[in-house]
Amino acid sequence: MNFKGRIEKISNLISEKELGGAIIVGGSNIFYLSGTDAASALIIGPEEKILLCPRLEALRAQDEEKIGARVIGYTEADVEFLEDEDLIRGSFPEALIKALEIAGLKAEKTGITKEKVSTKTLQKLEKTYGAVKPIDEILKQMRRVKDSDEVEAITKASRLAEKALRKALYSMEKGVTEGELAGIILHEIYRAGAEPSFPPIVAFAEHSAHPHAKPGNKKLERGDLVKIDLGARVEGYCSDMTRTLVFGEASEKQRQLLEAILSSQQAALEALRVGVKGKAVDERAREVLRKKGLAKYFNHGLGHGVGVDIHEPPTLSPSSKDSLLEGEVFTVEPGIYIKGFGGIRIEDTVVLTSEGYKPLTRFERELW
Repeated sequence: MNFKGRIEKISNLISEKELGGAIIVGGSNIFYLSGTDAASALIIGPEEKILLCPRLEALRAQDEEKIGARVIGYTEADVEFLEDEDLIRGSFPEALIKALEIAGLKAEKTGITKEKVSTKTLQKLEKTYGAVKPIDEILKQMRRVKDSDEVEAITKASRLAEKALRKALYSMEKGVTEGELAGIILHEIYRAGAEPSFPPIVAFAEHSAHPHAKPGNKKLERGDLVKIDLGARVEGYCSDMTRTLVFGEASEKQRQLLEAILSSQQAALEALRVGVKGKAVDERAREVLRKKGLAKYFNHGLGHGVGVDIHEPPTLSPSSKDSLLEGEVFTVEPGIYIKGFGGIRIEDTVVLTSEGYKPLTRFERELW
């Protein structure tokens, strides 16, 4: 990952706004720019780049950061500390103000990712230090378009998630519980030295009607719908995919609904083009289901961006205002959820190209 290039890019962008530097808050924002999420704030100043960390995270930040930043810890505790520790005594807001002075930043010339700052910290900052200008949109736009390194990391995460899913499917037998399959998925991801991008969803039969079902002790029976939603995080980047199948022979109704979701997803994928509205792609998927009398069971948006966070811009939904950009990575995941019967979702992650889309998930979709 070209973290130094990102720092240079955001520095140029905030300079165009006639700002001398910035305060970056939010773990995923800080990781995106520095390579570590151990810090409470990344300060980009004319004199220094500073990662301001809780004292117990300072060593991790030093080991992980990729931009040559100065790592400063902070603590309110009146305890002994090492002679060579770079440390500020005080709360986070107090330490932040001192760190801004070290970095050479002036209030009227400073930007901040305001959406990620607590009200308490912002009030303390503005009362003591002065007004700061929000730069949230600058960073959001930077993060929307993925470079080749980011796409490669998401692809690696997708391959690992697919391996974990395969292991779970091979482990399916009558009487196995949702929780046991979720545990198999987690074990496979952790043993590869990665981590899950979110707690896996495993749901059988009527329980699968919950879009975000939590795995429990429900036992698998023949004829059950099985919905599995999972993702891995590799090199700081997430993957996301869902497959729905039937354990045993599918009923005619199950088969019809599974095929309807697959057709809905395919219609949406074929509608993907640079510049198209996320809302329009969502409507293409919904239109297929509407013709089959199923649109009323589709109770969430079609997709969301994937990157450092499992949910980030753009959105593909009825309320989306996003126009899709080349290089964006996002999910396409139509679903229907019927009380007392079950839920069906097929989800793939794709990257948008000048020619349409490229799938990053490759696991077979027709599992019935």
